[in-house]
Amino acid sequence: MTHESPESDEFFSLLSELVDGGLTAPQTDRLRELLRDDPVAQDLYLRYMRIHAQLHLDYDSGSGLDESLIPRKPLSTPPLELTAGDPLGPGFDAGGSVSSSRGWVMPALVGLILTVLIAVGVFWPRGTPKRPAPQVVARVLPKVDVADGVAVVVRGENLRWEMDDGRIPKEGDVLPKGRLRVLEGRAMFSMLSGVTVVVEAPADLDLHSVDRIACNRGKLRARVPEGAEGFVISGPGTAVVDLGTEFGINVKPDGKSYGKVFKGEVEAAVLGTTGTLKHSQVVGDQSEPFEIDPGSGLIGPLREPEEFVAPFDAVLSPLKLDPGYRDSVLKSRPHCYWRFESSTAGKVPNEVPGGPSLLVTGPVQFTGSAAENRCARFEPGQTNQALLMDGSWKPDRYPGYAIELCFLAETISHGALVSLITPKDTTNHLSLVELTSSSRLALFRPGAVRFLYRWPTSRGGGHNVFSDDFYVPYRWRHLVAQVAGDRMELYLDGVAEASEPINPPGATKSCQVILGRLSTLTESETIHHTGFRRAFVGLMDEVALYNRPLTVEEIRAHSQLAVRPTRSESSSVVVSP
Repeated sequence: MTHESPESDEFFSLLSELVDGGLTAPQTDRLRELLRDDPVAQDLYLRYMRIHAQLHLDYDSGSGLDESLIPRKPLSTPPLELTAGDPLGPGFDAGGSVSSSRGWVMPALVGLILTVLIAVGVFWPRGTPKRPAPQVVARVLPKVDVADGVAVVVRGENLRWEMDDGRIPKEGDVLPKGRLRVLEGRAMFSMLSGVTVVVEAPADLDLHSVDRIACNRGKLRARVPEGAEGFVISGPGTAVVDLGTEFGINVKPDGKSYGKVFKGEVEAAVLGTTGTLKHSQVVGDQSEPFEIDPGSGLIGPLREPEEFVAPFDAVLSPLKLDPGYRDSVLKSRPHCYWRFESSTAGKVPNEVPGGPSLLVTGPVQFTGSAAENRCARFEPGQTNQALLMDGSWKPDRYPGYAIELCFLAETISHGALVSLITPKDTTNHLSLVELTSSSRLALFRPGAVRFLYRWPTSRGGGHNVFSDDFYVPYRWRHLVAQVAGDRMELYLDGVAEASEPINPPGATKSCQVILGRLSTLTESETIHHTGFRRAFVGLMDEVALYNRPLTVEEIRAHSQLAVRPTRSESSSVVVSP
């Protein structure tokens, strides 16, 4: 019998008739049947009668309910001996002597008994020892889309947390706006603006937007890339505004905030009761750790030593490929194919005999041991690094062309993977494959792969497609972006993500191929045009260009051979409701 079953309603109806003195002989037999060999029902009966006895005494005396008479023992009470002198007989003792006289209890008193039973948690249990308890199905909430979210869960260590809406996110899930409490461990989030945040328990946060977090208590560390400046972490009466930096902030239970700048500068501020600025001070990485005291309104050096959140170790696993991947790509006859297994004198050789090499520009690194599949790494903060084709490529407009590669991003950011630009017009694109982040200056879907096609080549406009699936930091993805006749197509991990009709087949131009950067403009040339850098941060491997579109079968076959590594248990996110 469960508390939802018809028997439970019948049981309480019989108890009500019993205490009201109106139990008939058939009803008595039925109540005996419900109680027989059922310890849980017997325990509930004892509790019911004891509360009834106490209410009877209190009703006569006018006193309050004595909670000490409510049984506190567990529901594993030994079975009652139903003898001639049992509680359903002429007399009984259930924790207080009650006569069998009829009519003394008003209906309101019976209702009060039921209310008290519910309040003290002794309402009929979900099962009995004879019957297994029904399975409780957890409420499944729909996943948050990046268009409605603010951050992506990247990594965690011994993490236990709570969210207001009852979600139990896992690694790779999108977090919506709202309150977030980190009870144990620490977690790394990538805000959809590109900011990386590490949170250490215990912490109580409110995720307001992609560029603002309110911290009521806890320790945080933020790394803000180029283009995401202005990120704010606020506390009770305090705020720290990023000016292009990496910093830590500890918000104490008394409202004070302690901070340290590891790189760059921040503006530390005291806020008024309405959230307006009262006093601020610029603090840089050459300064001592600082304290913001909203009570006194002062900002000054930290008087006592304080520990700040350490960054997560950047574990960038090389791409694990099936041994047949290289041969499968070569079988599809690429025009160029670069694998980054070696480099000589700043050049990466082409796997296609006679094909152009890639020229290394800036501090691009090649990671992985000789026994592993090596790949190219684009370091954070190095906006001039890129790989340039030694020569030009004139992709066929008809039947089309394809760009294929594998990538792993270190964060959600606006970074170019492959740019096809006209050599004399260094900002005019024919095609562009890039990653997006949330931006107030663009109508882009955040956290997606963008494929752009322009004809005629130009700095603006063109046809765009965006992946429905979003990329998660520290995960390898296989990507194909291609022009196929009168359509442009985008695939992630062998799945068709988007397609868009384009202008009828026409002319094309020779293009310079750039990997990891939007254009060839130098640092000095982009001082007033920071949007033309869009440096990719992460790993790239197995880049191939084709003078035709790939078939769906080829794309799926290549993707299935690009085996992405599984995250280790030590970096998995463990969550708790």
